[in-house]
Amino acid sequence: MGLGPFFFVVRNESVSTSTQEIISSVLAKNGYELVEAEFVRARDLWRVFIDRPESRRGVDLITVEDCAVVSNLLSDTLTERAIPYEHLEVSSPGMDRALTKPEHFERFAGEVVRVTVEPPIDGDRKIVGQLLGFEAEQVKLNVEGAERLIPYSLVTRARVVPQF
Repeated sequence: MGLGPFFFVVRNESVSTSTQEIISSVLAKNGYELVEAEFVRARDLWRVFIDRPESRRGVDLITVEDCAVVSNLLSDTLTERAIPYEHLEVSSPGMDRALTKPEHFERFAGEVVRVTVEPPIDGDRKIVGQLLGFEAEQVKLNVEGAERLIPYSLVTRARVVPQF
């Protein structure tokens, strides 16, 4: 399975996914996972969202110290590899975290999620429901009491919907 368009967002310029792979590798070697990476060309800004591979809502959360450690690691790596940037932001994925890998759909089963698809399915581009999991390259949701299967290949974005 290749990297989908929502793993790596580039604004205003096409950037090679090799930088994303470098970032992901550095994070994995240090006990973190890349949730999303975004390069904003107009500001020469890398925005990186990190998590722990085993985290769940409210458990083993990313701290400010984690962000500082990762910021230093990535700053060194980007500089060593002569990857241009002026600013680097490292953050936790937040309560409305993105689901960017099949494993995320399993890990966050039970959460309410918003899934955006292209092309629309039965006229729906955005589908909100309780995440049931991931199976056979499909995202399983409970939408208003009915199970819906969404082909993973159609998912352009997926996020947890915070419940208060």
